[in-house]
Amino acid sequence: MSLVNEWKAEGAVLEYEESGAEIVILSARVNGSRVKIPDRIEDRPVTKIGKKAFLSCKLLKEVFLPESLVEIGDWAFAYCSGLETIWIPEKNFSMGKGILKECERLSRICRLNRDKATEEQVGRLMGAVPVKLEADYLFLPQEAGGENWLRRFDERLREFLARPDEDGFVKMVYCGEEDIVANVEYYLAERRREKARLCFLRLINSPGLSDTFREKLQNYLCTHTRGCASEAAWEVVFYEHGSEKEYYEAFAEAGCLTEGNYDAVLMQMGDQYPEMKAFVMRCRARNRKENDLFDFLSLD
Repeated sequence: MSLVNEWKAEGAVLEYEESGAEIVILSARVNGSRVKIPDRIEDRPVTKIGKKAFLSCKLLKEVFLPESLVEIGDWAFAYCSGLETIWIPEKNFSMGKGILKECERLSRICRLNRDKATEEQVGRLMGAVPVKLEADYLFLPQEAGGENWLRRFDERLREFLARPDEDGFVKMVYCGEEDIVANVEYYLAERRREKARLCFLRLINSPGLSDTFREKLQNYLCTHTRGCASEAAWEVVFYEHGSEKEYYEAFAEAGCLTEGNYDAVLMQMGDQYPEMKAFVMRCRARNRKENDLFDFLSLD
């Protein structure tokens, strides 16, 4: 039987075992929000993160995986509810089941040794792959950001947007989860917000985005803006990204601000986010000026 040892790493005490000339991480006692798993322990490469090694580590927000990594075991980071960012080696490696199950805050999966500024957009798209899009087949660090990968990402997003909003609700009820989805209206509203989140994600991180698909994403947001039966797009902007200009810009560029909802948008903003409220007011002024000019030019 292999001897279990401990190694004090940045942000955690790691329990590991030797497997031949390699190291397997078995579990971790996380004591910081940022954990860096070393490439080598006792001069042996760390090649595997074992099954459930970081299961339910609520404190964990950011983790750096070793460049020597070959495999991540089942549920290795499952239920890490605070996990936001993962740094991974730029190579494809073996992954078990549900390695990031219920990591709902995950927003970035970035590759090590890449320029952080240029990697940011690809990292955000990669962050949506395992949880939001449920597309493990796109978890390909070597291909991420390439033309073919972006095309497949957009195909998956298109499929997700085409799903009926009620998909999944009936399944959850059949599985005995009535308490979780007791309010069907809330479930449907959250599905629409999730679709809006992904539309914004792709519009803001737009390498390889075709004009046709851009228009489709914008059309979805326009049908879920302030004043529509579903206000999912506006809810995502205001309640989740209230002070982030890139979201307001994407919202405006999609045509979600109209003469019919400017007043309602500004009233709801109230005294919150003054810079963003000023941005909306400038959009209204510019739109009215353009309309006045168009009306003038249309005169006989």
